[in-house]
Amino acid sequence: MQATGGIVEELVHQFTDPFAFYRELIQNSIDAGSTRIEVSLSYRPASPKGLALIAVSDWGEGMNRDVIENYLVTKFRSTKENDLTKIGKFGIGFMSIFACGPDAVTVDTGRDGEFWRVLFRADTTWELLRLDEPLEGTRVTLHKKVTPAEYDEFVSRSRASLSRWCRHSDVDVVFTAGSANGSAPPEPTPVREPLSVDAPFQVEHVEDGTHIIAGPSRVEPAITGLYNRGLTLLETTEPLIPGVAMKIVSRYLEHTLTRDNVRRDRHFSRAIDLAQALVDEKLLPQLPGELTAAATHKDGARAFETLFHFARTRLKPKQLVYRLSGGGAVGHEELVSHVREVGLLTLSRSRTPLVSRLLDAKWPVLELEWGTETGNAVAALLKVKRSVTADEHFTYAAPPDVPTPPEFASALTALLRDAGAQVKQVEVSRVRAAAAEDPWVLLEALSQPMQAHLARGSAFARNTPPVLCFNLGHPAIDKASRLFTTAPRLAAVLMARLVLVQASKLDAQRDAALTRWALS
Repeated sequence: MQATGGIVEELVHQFTDPFAFYRELIQNSIDAGSTRIEVSLSYRPASPKGLALIAVSDWGEGMNRDVIENYLVTKFRSTKENDLTKIGKFGIGFMSIFACGPDAVTVDTGRDGEFWRVLFRADTTWELLRLDEPLEGTRVTLHKKVTPAEYDEFVSRSRASLSRWCRHSDVDVVFTAGSANGSAPPEPTPVREPLSVDAPFQVEHVEDGTHIIAGPSRVEPAITGLYNRGLTLLETTEPLIPGVAMKIVSRYLEHTLTRDNVRRDRHFSRAIDLAQALVDEKLLPQLPGELTAAATHKDGARAFETLFHFARTRLKPKQLVYRLSGGGAVGHEELVSHVREVGLLTLSRSRTPLVSRLLDAKWPVLELEWGTETGNAVAALLKVKRSVTADEHFTYAAPPDVPTPPEFASALTALLRDAGAQVKQVEVSRVRAAAAEDPWVLLEALSQPMQAHLARGSAFARNTPPVLCFNLGHPAIDKASRLFTTAPRLAAVLMARLVLVQASKLDAQRDAALTRWALS
């Protein structure tokens, strides 16, 4: 029997993806009531081209002769009109099997004690043959001559198409494919994936016939997926709800005649309204807690950045938190107060030993890069124009390997105080971070971080830090340190001269007094 060529050709070319025929066949199988659908590919090698067999089998209600002649091979007619339990409505999806250019297609099916084979030729003409063997459900098989390489590509594209169109199917869709050497297909594996969106967290709404999940999107623009019975109708980056990744599975949604969109009817509008209500009533109230959890978690940096960008225009500033380096949260108002006091932000992409000390001292160090999109957003929220990195702005002394020789320390402290210095304690250790190459630094306490410009101040200034720490990381101090134990008085004089010279406090009278003290 003959089909109307022009109409058929136009219908075939509506399918921009030639592998979308899987969606159409599986849609028909779901509508037929099948709870399992198997897609199986096999290859019969030959030269120059072998035969690929692509079978889609279901165990649904099947078809009798009346359904075959009046619906399967008759365009624009469907048994599913006005039935919301069915996905397909236009009666043309079956023609998509010709988009991938098969040499022949067979449809084996049975119903009401009738068992039939419909044989379609490449030109879409067909004939109806009676089957002697009974058959449950329907099996559609495409026959296509291809080379081994073409077969491998067909397998790859088939797997990708099933994942795209059927990964959230309500029923079990399984896939298997033999190799190009003619070996039999292995045990089939499920195509189905959990219903989820690319977001740090998601919320959901479930009611009769509709299931919606939504979350702050990790990518921009956000992706919205629309499905009927779990089969993909449309995945789009339209800003239906800006910044929100969501999936809507609803039996009320329908695809357009061209299969490249969903019908924008009242069912579509209601689904989007339900999704917006889900965002307003569940997602946004949950957002502050999720933001804090991501800030606090050691490995939550990526999630925090996503949530922060989503939250900064949707939450009040006082609800915001910021991520500390290595994990930890500081509230907006606390950070604003700190910035007002010190006039800058301290940043570090990793939690170094220095950063750990700063955080222990309640000095917030943000896990942030200045000048990035996130950095600019934080700067605008906090109204701060200056930032420093922790390792460039702070210094500290590592815990010493051995105690500072007491005779050397007490002698040098006395000499410096006699000269007018404000030093109360002398230590010897290794200086880290910003002043790591300086011969000495001034500290509030050993191991306590100090802003580098204060650590490099004068030992003779008012309110100077009380601890003078000599840096064993400096070559001259390292060499002189041997004297700290063997000749502590001589070492004290030498170190006193260095400090006095640096402060322009060493004159002839003071130098003579140091010499006499050393010789005494």
